[in-house]
Amino acid sequence: MSGRRRLRDDRGSMIPLVLGFLLVTTMLLTVVTDVGSMWLARRSLQATLDGAALAGSRAVDLQAIYSGRSRGPLLLDQAAAVGAVRGFIAQSPSAHQLGSVQIMHITISGATVTVRGQISIHPPFLSLLKSGQVHIQAQASAQTIAG
Repeated sequence: MSGRRRLRDDRGSMIPLVLGFLLVTTMLLTVVTDVGSMWLARRSLQATLDGAALAGSRAVDLQAIYSGRSRGPLLLDQAAAVGAVRGFIAQSPSAHQLGSVQIMHITISGATVTVRGQISIHPPFLSLLKSGQVHIQAQASAQTIAG
């Protein structure tokens, strides 16, 4: 009779439900925290690369303009544009906050500067499970338009 009484007794049946709810909530919070930190890092990297591409697009080839060789869109001075991109990254507060922003590629084509970069981050909880870094990449372009 006492065995049947135990089966009908509801005491203690909330413990597995509460533990399951806590487990699911903890897993959800860790995923949201990691994804949020990666999203913020990607957004900061994108803003930094946008500024670097814009800085590079301002390096107009003045020699071509003054000598009359520049017809149509303004051409860029390749060396000055690359220097402007690297200088912007070196002086950018957001680049310092992100850690090491690696410029993977700078392309200058006519009046357009394209910058591709990467950062490596350690998400708070994913780092506990997986040793190593998560690499985040972004790309930005800017074009000089006269007029």
